[in-house]
Amino acid sequence: MKNKILIIVYLFFGCACLFPAGAQDEFGVSLEVKVTKKIVKGLQFSLEEEFRMRENLGETDRFSTTAELSYKVIDYLKVGGAYNLIRYNHETKGWETRHRYYFYATGSYRFNRFTLSLRERFQSTYRVGVEETAKRANPKHYLRSRLGVEYDIRRSPFEPFLSVEFYHTLNDPQKNELDRVRYTAGCTYKLNKQHALELYYRYVSYADDEDNSKHLIGLGYSFKF
Repeated sequence: MKNKILIIVYLFFGCACLFPAGAQDEFGVSLEVKVTKKIVKGLQFSLEEEFRMRENLGETDRFSTTAELSYKVIDYLKVGGAYNLIRYNHETKGWETRHRYYFYATGSYRFNRFTLSLRERFQSTYRVGVEETAKRANPKHYLRSRLGVEYDIRRSPFEPFLSVEFYHTLNDPQKNELDRVRYTAGCTYKLNKQHALELYYRYVSYADDEDNSKHLIGLGYSFKF
């Protein structure tokens, strides 16, 4: 198992090195650890820690902690909610605290070895110490719609996936519209029934600033019990 973990880690840093420091688009990384506990049949509680870097790995972006409760209503429908505490390093104002909560519903459909999913998520984020103005909402509300597909490779611990996610503002004082689109491609590697690693590439395109797109390489570890 140790050799398999090292291979994933080497791939992560290898992908990170593919982006030159002088690239026009911003490049960052995300490191995630998630623990999930089954409470009763269909009901799960999870705790996740995340660390991000930005500006071509030159600056810390954020630390965050997420506590989530989810329930599988039926085989193809899952609902949940979470609280997310964020310490964000603002580009000009320095470190600030953000309180975020969200609720979601995910529908999924499996055919052959593919699984299609659609998740709708309401998200609200409050920035401590930031005043609401005629041009800025606080808290800020989003509807995040994500369409994804996964493929279960026969007799293999690898499970590749693709997704596209749309961020729609809900309470922008000026205009509610599509704010950004996030594309993700990656693969989950199941070490065993409880432990898994995830490696992915993410591209974020902003609707109001097409020249300020972002690239991100993510590495995650999850444990279920």
